[in-house]
Amino acid sequence: MPIRFGIVGCGTIAPVHAAAIQRTDGAALVAATSQHPEQAQAFAAAHGIDWTPDLPALLRRPDVDVVTICTPSGLHAEMACAAMLAGKHVVVEKPLAISLEQADAMLRTSRETGRALAVISQSRFAPGVQEVHAAVTAGRLGRLLLADLSMKSFRSQAYYDSAGWRGTWALDGGGALMNQGIHGIDLLVWLAGAPRTIYGYARTLVRRIEVEDTAVAVAELEGGCLATIIGTTSVTPGDHCPGGDPHRPV
Repeated sequence: MPIRFGIVGCGTIAPVHAAAIQRTDGAALVAATSQHPEQAQAFAAAHGIDWTPDLPALLRRPDVDVVTICTPSGLHAEMACAAMLAGKHVVVEKPLAISLEQADAMLRTSRETGRALAVISQSRFAPGVQEVHAAVTAGRLGRLLLADLSMKSFRSQAYYDSAGWRGTWALDGGGALMNQGIHGIDLLVWLAGAPRTIYGYARTLVRRIEVEDTAVAVAELEGGCLATIIGTTSVTPGDHCPGGDPHRPV
């Protein structure tokens, strides 16, 4: 029997998850739900699956083994914990949560229920990254002394204005670092170690949003490696983020 998935949240990232599930041997997409029923219905019709009016209805389905959460970040923790308490395994989009307290609650619920909890960190699986990680782990690169992480991208004001939750502390949880830069930070930690100490500045310099659009930091990592980190969503022209920015005007 395949592992059966249900998707929560039918926005821009949900079709990516649906395509990945449907092309994976041993996996099946069976249902989806959204806070916006019309989105759930359209998404279900496009992928040939069922839809439910809300998350509790999805969690009551015995044919859903794994819940994939594709909602705004501020909703991840509550939904993930509810799913695990209902006996479902959980895959959640990045970032895992918007606070350490929320992340700890999710991990605690996973341990207590015995349900798996996974966060999307797909950059780790890029062939080049895998090669570097293997070399670091085997000691072929020697001792890591310096790391430089630069994440410069573009998000227009129209992008943030396109949905009320974008750029807010409550639902986005952060900006250039927490949202757009999280994959780079994940790779830095995976390859070079977690920060032991870190100093930096976060500012909202250009966009009319609550969260940071620019941040810089210097960190000492485990093992003594020194790292610099730069993240911004206000570099123009252009956008190096996958998929491009549909709201091109500055």
